[in-house]
Amino acid sequence: MNILEQIHIESFSQFKKWILVLTIIFTIFLIDMDMNHKKPIMAKQPEFIFNNSEQFISSLKSCISWIEKDTTQYQNIPHEITIAQAVIESDYGKSRFAVQGNNLFGVRTWNLEQPHIKPFNDSNSIFGLKVYETKCDSVKDYIKILNTGSAFEEFRELRFKMLKEGSIDSLLLVEKLNRFATDPNYIKIIKRTIIKLRK
Repeated sequence: MNILEQIHIESFSQFKKWILVLTIIFTIFLIDMDMNHKKPIMAKQPEFIFNNSEQFISSLKSCISWIEKDTTQYQNIPHEITIAQAVIESDYGKSRFAVQGNNLFGVRTWNLEQPHIKPFNDSNSIFGLKVYETKCDSVKDYIKILNTGSAFEEFRELRFKMLKEGSIDSLLLVEKLNRFATDPNYIKIIKRTIIKLRK
């Protein structure tokens, strides 16, 4: 092999090494750019910390967003309905059931083997209010109840129809939640609360 051929082979070998180094650098740069432009995923359940009504609503919204990372629009409950019901049922997280049992929606259980809290002055009650590990767990269960409970089939049908038409009217949709509570004025109370919270 003459000297010219040897120089040519060594130059080509050096060229291949530089191409490899540049390829690695460029790949790392692209991965880094991709990671920086992705939405942050909240893997951990957010803490539900509040000292007033505004912080309660803010914590509730964080919790809803955390739950919705694993759902579709056809499973989601309009936020203002969820917030209004949590406000009504828990008095902004101040009710006994919210404080002692993390229950923001007054969800009952007839299985008294489950953790529960009995209503005041009624130790013989055949039901209790569910106790949750966290307030976010309470929100998750509420969403599950509306999405699977036979009492809320009309709610789901109307939500589906509204989504297909391109917009959801919360004040109309809540009319299908009349079986959530025994109070005959419950729907009017939810509507008033939604309108108040919109201001």
